Order: sequence, then C-alpha cells, then structure tokens
Amino acid sequence: MINDYPNCTYHGCDIADATNKVLKVNQFTYSHGNVATGLPYEDSTFDFVHMRFLTLALRKEEWPPAIKELLRVVKPGGMIQLMEFELLSPDDSSSAFYKLAKSMHSVALSRGQNMEAFSQLEELLLETKMAKVVQQDYRRCNMSSNTVTAKKLAWDIVEGAKSVMPAIKPIVGLKSKEDILKFLAELRYCITHTDCYFNANSVSAQKL
Repeated sequence: MINDYPNCTYHGCDIADATNKVLKVNQFTYSHGNVATGLPYEDSTFDFVHMRFLTLALRKEEWPPAIKELLRVVKPGGMIQLMEFELLSPDDSSSAFYKLAKSMHSVALSRGQNMEAFSQLEELLLETKMAKVVQQDYRRCNMSSNTVTAKKLAWDIVEGAKSVMPAIKPIVGLKSKEDILKFLAELRYCITHTDCYFNANSVSAQKL
C-alpha cells in the first residue's frame, strides 16, 4: 500500500510486538494496543482502518466492541475493512489438514471464540448502526495449485500449526517431538498435494 500511496502516513497496532525489524518505512508508526479494550488513538483519526484475521484472537462477545472501536477512530465518511478466513479440507478425517482444522475449531470454541466470524462480518458491521457496507469480496485459494499465493498460504498454515501446537497436540494425539515433526510433514504434504482451501472474506464499510 505504501508503494501505491507514497504520500500517506501509516499506523500499525497490535497486542504484541510483531513488527518487521528490518523494514524501514518513514511513513510507518507502530503502537501497542488491544482493539477489544481500546486503541491508543483519538476519535476520528484515520481515513481508512483495516483489521484482519482475528477469529482466533477475539472472543465472541469482543467482536461488537472491537468493531465499534475501529469506527471510533475512523473519520466520518472514512472506511474500515474487515478480513477473516476459514479453512476447508477434504472430507477425510485421517488427513493432517482435516485434523488441524478440527482441533483449531475445538480449541477456539473452548475459549469462547467465534469461528463463524468469517461469515458474519457484514452483519456485525450493520449491527453497529454506525456504518454502511459498500463492498464484499470472497476469495478461495486451493493451496495445492502451486501458484505463488498458494505457496505462501501453505507456508503460513504450517508455521501457524507450529505456533498453536501446545494447544492442539493433545486433541490430535501427538505426544513426542517425533510425533509433532511427523504430523507437520504430513500436513505440509497434504496441503500441497490435495484439495485444501484457504477462504478469505473481506467486507468494506463507510462510517456514517
């Protein structure tokens, strides 16, 4: 986006320090913050706000206040964009990707997270009565298609599986380090050789 709009300034905000330490961008400022409890910005600060992939971060009851917080920091007439994902695997309960998706769903439900947020973005925005939806875009990527995007997503899924391993390994039945390495290898092969889909839903809305 900076390449397309070099005269704009950009702010990033996350609950964790996840910035790229190598990246040097003069127009970029990073802050710590939690969208569910309050962002460190004044009212009506930004022309555009983008939030993505928090299905596994926000609890169900946190979604409405989080979206209202995004709208608070957007200028009247400004835009917000929400993007979330879902994973679809073959109907083969023995596949590693199927096991990953099911175990992540189980953990999320146990934590009160909303795994249906992917399909509820428009509804959640309209419920605020503070915005009108102007665009919705749904994309699907088969990660075995060998495209650049598919390869990047496949890598992301495997790395993501590593990060959630402490939570999912009892569900999947992994006990040893060898079990985990074998599962990750099976997961990588499954994603790149069978029809495993990464679906993304993006909804844009204008603040009233």
